[in-house]
Amino acid sequence: MAKNSILLALKGSEDIKAFSAYLSGLGFDVKPVRDGAHALELAVRDVPSLIIAEIDLPVIGGEKVFQILRNNPHTSSVPFLFVSDAVTDIKGFKAGVDIFLMKPVKLEELYGRIRQTLSTKGGGALSTKEIEGKLSHMSLADILQFLHLNRKEGELRLAANDRSGSIYLKDGQIYNASTAGVEKEKALFRLLQWADGKFEFIPGAVTAQKKIKGAAGNLLMEGMRQMDEFKKNMDQFPRSDTLVKAKLGSGSLPKNLQPIIYEIIQLSAAYPRVEDLVEHCTHPDYEVYKTLSSMIGRGILEEKEVRAGAGQRQEFLTHDQMISIREKIISRFSDIFNLNYGKIFILSTSGSAVNRFIESCGRIPGFSSGGSSSFAHIAKESPLGTVAKLKLYGGMELLLFSIPEAKHMGPIWKAFSTNLIGLIVLWDDGGANALKDLSAAKREILLKRRVPAMHVYAGGDTPAGGEAGFRNELSLKPDEPVFRLNAKDSVAAEVFYGLFSKLIKDDYVAA
Repeated sequence: MAKNSILLALKGSEDIKAFSAYLSGLGFDVKPVRDGAHALELAVRDVPSLIIAEIDLPVIGGEKVFQILRNNPHTSSVPFLFVSDAVTDIKGFKAGVDIFLMKPVKLEELYGRIRQTLSTKGGGALSTKEIEGKLSHMSLADILQFLHLNRKEGELRLAANDRSGSIYLKDGQIYNASTAGVEKEKALFRLLQWADGKFEFIPGAVTAQKKIKGAAGNLLMEGMRQMDEFKKNMDQFPRSDTLVKAKLGSGSLPKNLQPIIYEIIQLSAAYPRVEDLVEHCTHPDYEVYKTLSSMIGRGILEEKEVRAGAGQRQEFLTHDQMISIREKIISRFSDIFNLNYGKIFILSTSGSAVNRFIESCGRIPGFSSGGSSSFAHIAKESPLGTVAKLKLYGGMELLLFSIPEAKHMGPIWKAFSTNLIGLIVLWDDGGANALKDLSAAKREILLKRRVPAMHVYAGGDTPAGGEAGFRNELSLKPDEPVFRLNAKDSVAAEVFYGLFSKLIKDDYVAA
């Protein structure tokens, strides 16, 4: 079956290249030229289905080309799509047949107007595969939006390597989707992630039951939102090879919870592996992972520790310690869907002290440095912002958030104290004279947030007054240790072990 041919008359080589690649990928036979004389010659010799032309073409202008071809009986019915930088009154222009677009032209809009024009004209190539092309040239979301706006009915087929899927539409609404044995919203949201492959729309009557609820526009927005959220939070979710076990039966749960919770409880008995459970759950993948993470944190599900094999990292804390820390953190929240994370403040006298401490943490499993200061002009001397992350067993993530002592920033720390679970007080040789300010800042934080505090000296040799001087300035109790970074390589790990031990043991993290 012959393709619809488009004569593309644009003066710019970049525009020619972009338009040609896009339209060719959608299945059109594109014939590009760069001036009006060649456009006239090619249009008369081989009449196209549509002509796209700029107004200010070289040699012969686009408007003159239009008038010559419109007066020729062989080309008089060919629709024109004009592209211009300015509104132009074109003699002989037929509204409803010809189209005028202002630069810059959005390719998706261009495609929609072409389809509308060719459908009205009755192009024969639209009868079987009404639309076909590559997902790399037009995203699935844009295709579905176009089908929705034009109230199409039929099957949209997708294929990529050994994968395939279908989406059924009626009157522009999405009725159902299927791929790899799953259907409804779960399948639709998976298909929206495909960036490569081919598509074709086969028009025809859809008699199947409508299994996907909601308007097409809302579904597409929700699918894209879930895709973005999944990418952003995937490190906080349980690993796919994690094994889970229900600690409560579905009959022991409160009434009127989300249906997904009861379904996960039932599925966990037959499919304890997270990857298998997600596959068999009827809800979209992001919702399943998000709910799993919350149920594990709430103690409804229990993770079975997966032993680390060759090439896998060892975990920093045991499974039981991790569960206890999670319970401490999420005990403040009533929403079961809150993702599990905590924040540890590093209260320091200088950026160099923070850097030394972060470097000493490099061997801790799950530790990664990097972040950005919220105030660039003080970042080097007194950083403010996330400087590192510590990922613990089961997807739990702790953010290490650096704040300067009160002399620089005062009470601004309150704005960043959401999910605060601990405090590391840090100073070096240069900050020894600022211990009183450091102590005042620590006292202010602990009055507002009851969390455990660790004290770390990141300087060289102990100055005059020794450790007793530090303790006196910081008002430390006899059982509160002062860690020194230059003592041994494992001191950073001991700091975190001490903090976590206090967090688990005592009644910390009060609201």
